[in-house]
Amino acid sequence: MPTERPMTGDSGQPTLSADELARRRPLIAFTAVAILLPVFAIVLATAVQLSLLGSLPDQIAMHWNLAGEPDRWAPAWSLPLTTAVLGLLTVALITAPAVRPLAQGDGGWVYRVLGGTSLGVVVLLTILFTATAWYQTDGRTVPVAGVVGVAALAAVACGAVAAALLPIPPAGADRAAVASGLSLAPDERAAWLRTTAASTGTAALAVGGFVLALLTTIYTWATGESTGAVVGAAVVTLLILLAIAMTVAFRVRVDERGLTVSSVAGLPRLRVPLEDIVEVRVNPEVRPLGDYGGYGIRRIGTRTGVVPRRGPAIVVERTNGRSFGVVVDDAETGATLLAALVDRAKQSGR
Repeated sequence: MPTERPMTGDSGQPTLSADELARRRPLIAFTAVAILLPVFAIVLATAVQLSLLGSLPDQIAMHWNLAGEPDRWAPAWSLPLTTAVLGLLTVALITAPAVRPLAQGDGGWVYRVLGGTSLGVVVLLTILFTATAWYQTDGRTVPVAGVVGVAALAAVACGAVAAALLPIPPAGADRAAVASGLSLAPDERAAWLRTTAASTGTAALAVGGFVLALLTTIYTWATGESTGAVVGAAVVTLLILLAIAMTVAFRVRVDERGLTVSSVAGLPRLRVPLEDIVEVRVNPEVRPLGDYGGYGIRRIGTRTGVVPRRGPAIVVERTNGRSFGVVVDDAETGATLLAALVDRAKQSGR
């Protein structure tokens, strides 16, 4: 019998079918708008700044106080370097978590937001830094308020247009299945406990954010900034540390009280009692961006989820029409016990 062969073009190379091209279109569009276009803007801005180095003084203003007066200087060559490094790092941090899920068929509106944010932030940075260089050629001063205003407007406009033009990848079908309960005796006691944590990559990003904030605080103190600036930086650093402690790892417990999820720090603590559960389901694979719009403790529409990473989840439908889910290993076992406890509670008239 003849075997199927991939379609080929005039050059003899395989070509994509219409269905395959439609499936890949969201990834292609996201790559173009959120990665390639921002990288092109970064390269262009860096090249322009390098061309202006000959007209710049050795030391240029890099920071201004509230009165618009320069209060910090740096070598002129540091500006194009900062543009390239900070711009590329921004693109990587925003888009890296999205590329693989998109390639695997994930969907949802969050990819529009990420694409628009990537382009918008890069437009903001490139305009600010390039204008900073251009205005200081031949010793001129920088109209800080005007530059910031124009850069902000351009960033918002470009980000909004990019988000509007990006196609929304279709969300996948509901993959959750109803959990079947065990047979528990009226006086039998049972509990199930697990710890769920963020992936290594997500945890590394969180720790990297804390280290960056800590270094910023130290730099602010070491360079003699005002007490208010140092305190503000320290507060931000502590808030980031607190957020990490409260969202990177969670303890999950199923027992006679229902489903309880608490961070390893103790707070926040989320509980769904047995009498509030209508149905228990197992989702074999939660996709954080597509299903909940991100990582951590998320609320989107009628769904609330504890989503430290991608993976299987216990999902409960509540009497108020809302749902609650938690991504955790061995979710099927936890859901099976929870379903049994719910059934026994209903039979006992609780």
